[in-house]
Amino acid sequence: MVEPDENKTAPLIGGRYRTIRKIAAGQMGEVIEAEDVVLRKRVAVKIIRREHADAPDFADRLRLEAQAVAAVKSQHVVSALDLGRAPDGRAYVVFERLDGRTLRDELRERKHVPPAEAIALMLELLDGLAAAHEAGIIHRDIKHENVFLCAPARPGGERILKILDFGIAKVIDPSAAGAPTPLALPTAKGMILGTPRFLAPEQILGQAVDHRADLYSAGIVLYMLLAGRDPFHRIREVYGVLAAQVKTAPEPPSTQAEQPVPEALDRIVLRALAKAPRIGSRTRGPSRRRSRR
Repeated sequence: MVEPDENKTAPLIGGRYRTIRKIAAGQMGEVIEAEDVVLRKRVAVKIIRREHADAPDFADRLRLEAQAVAAVKSQHVVSALDLGRAPDGRAYVVFERLDGRTLRDELRERKHVPPAEAIALMLELLDGLAAAHEAGIIHRDIKHENVFLCAPARPGGERILKILDFGIAKVIDPSAAGAPTPLALPTAKGMILGTPRFLAPEQILGQAVDHRADLYSAGIVLYMLLAGRDPFHRIREVYGVLAAQVKTAPEPPSTQAEQPVPEALDRIVLRALAKAPRIGSRTRGPSRRRSRR
């Protein structure tokens, strides 16, 4: 975390954004809460780590993330506001600053949510995903940690769900209106990207991936909303989890939940978690708006 005195003397990011504090850090970059000194508002700046400042593939990946978010027209996807370079050459993207908490933190406190609330949250998540898929983009890392519940704008208002972190998004339809330019150096064939407990079997197997992989991951999120745990929570080893995603049929969430789960929701979840994207004449679900699995 940057100390207050350092904030006043440190160069503005892009000549415009004054660092307030570090929010999060990952392998590629870090997220900083900052003040836009021009508009006098709080923003979130995702910036490449210093040791990767000269890595063109990292900068290109950040560029794709910014363009992907900008291409998606949905209130359920975080907004990108700016893209540029810091004085030290590091690429950065500026996002709207959100107040609230991730679905991961929500479940840590509540353990699970009632079925009606779970359905409402899933409809918002699927609406955001549908907009991304319509823009020719798949997220590839849908998980409870990348789903954010925004605090109500006013007392008594409703929380709005937003999808975060398109850091490993993929352009599957460059011809879609407003679709980002694909990466200059595409991901190596067969490389596994994403979080094991949320990965679709086709991602693990290095097969062709389309929008249905996101819907598999959304099915895991729905399972966790209902049961408070993922379908393979008893498996601790990463390779064991990956093998289960490919080979093991999950138990219905109703068998793991500490609350009643309607049979219809069991069927929806299990369809979403089908091992193959297409089963007979039916495609993996659930579906919402333009996004069908």
